[in-house]
Amino acid sequence: MGGAAAMCQSLKALFLSGVLAAGLGLGFAVAQQAAPSGQGVEPTKDPTKIVTPVERVPIDIRRTTIIVRDMETSLKLYRDGLGMRVNYDERMNVSSPAFAQGGPPRPIRLVLLNANDPWIGWIGLIQYTDRPDQPKIDRPKVLGPGSHIMVAAVADAQKACDAAKLAPGVRMVVEPKVSVYPPRIPGAPPIRVLGCQFFDADGAYLELNQTLPQ
Repeated sequence: MGGAAAMCQSLKALFLSGVLAAGLGLGFAVAQQAAPSGQGVEPTKDPTKIVTPVERVPIDIRRTTIIVRDMETSLKLYRDGLGMRVNYDERMNVSSPAFAQGGPPRPIRLVLLNANDPWIGWIGLIQYTDRPDQPKIDRPKVLGPGSHIMVAAVADAQKACDAAKLAPGVRMVVEPKVSVYPPRIPGAPPIRVLGCQFFDADGAYLELNQTLPQ
């Protein structure tokens, strides 16, 4: 993105404020149990707790940014339905080949939203403002190579799924249900998760889940 360095500098302070963890639903669920004790992890006597790495890896997944057709429609899901907080909302020009599509710089509106973490798991929304009437697109109906799944941990999955379902353009794929996953540790209880899955108004796929008591 042209001017990315300048934009990063202007957002540096804001980037300490944070949203949804991305990854597969199963990947999130099994992370609720500790890996076996060994090199690189703190030992734990409680098999239900997530272990803390002894050494940090050199990367954090900061956010997923979605290109949207209508910002206000998207905010009705991410801000109003899921309760995320807008921490940045600005208009700017971008000129990288991917964003400008080989032409001159294009104006966009960039909105960043966070949940609880001050560093990871943000959501970004970008709308091209030079095309207020975006053409309709064929939204995906199934997942395949290149698809992305964003997973959000919620305090009340039933309530969150009901709110998401009311947001404009949302297509619910899996209604709230309990899924059971094998444990990471042999002999540990299975992992039980209540959640739903859906496409948003622009075809991004989300899973909301709540880990249940064992």
